[in-house]
Amino acid sequence: MHFNVRKIEKKIRKIDQKIKKTKAEIRNLDDDNLSDKNKLELKIEDYELEIKELQNKVPENWKAKNREFEILHKAKNTRTKRYRKNVDEAYETLDQIVMFINDNEKLKELSPEIKELKYNIDNKNYENTISIIDNLFEKLGEISGTEEFANKLDDLISVIDNDEVDEQKLIEVSSETFELFNLEVSWRDDANKNLMPELIKYNDVIKHNIGLRLQNRLTKEQAKFVARCNSVHRDISLNF
Repeated sequence: MHFNVRKIEKKIRKIDQKIKKTKAEIRNLDDDNLSDKNKLELKIEDYELEIKELQNKVPENWKAKNREFEILHKAKNTRTKRYRKNVDEAYETLDQIVMFINDNEKLKELSPEIKELKYNIDNKNYENTISIIDNLFEKLGEISGTEEFANKLDDLISVIDNDEVDEQKLIEVSSETFELFNLEVSWRDDANKNLMPELIKYNDVIKHNIGLRLQNRLTKEQAKFVARCNSVHRDISLNF
């Protein structure tokens, strides 16, 4: 029914265009050219009768059926979007964890600076401490999953960058900062040894199905398949 009605509507639109064209011809005629004007007006009447005949071919239940289709179509689109969002987020989480683990070596390379930071705090060399933290901020920008640690360093600066440093507060915040750094290095080390092999296997299983949309590029076989799909005519009139 939907396809047949869309074909009828398409024919009606074409006839409407003919009517508009004919009306434009009438407007361009001289006022005294009544003969041609009458012929064109009769032509318009014929077009209007043709439209009525086409409209009569539209089933009486068309509007109800079309509303029903629109509801189903909207529900389908909503569920498709929700599904894609869920699987994309699931795969992004996996991708993010792998990235965190892979960046562990970069994080471990900061160990000498962390030791230097601790030494300067212990010796109350706060000017050097702030300089070291600024340096760390730049390097942390290149390491994934270090936002929480960067926030701790920011808290550390807030404590130090005062005319009078609250020693007790500094001990608490610095202790939390160094503990967090060690924790970040520790879990990534452990995950690299014990979790990474399984994550790689899992990724191999899902990257070409639920993870396909987030791949940087298609395989040759996938590209050929998509090209074949896109080369086939698809009637999108149901969407209008």
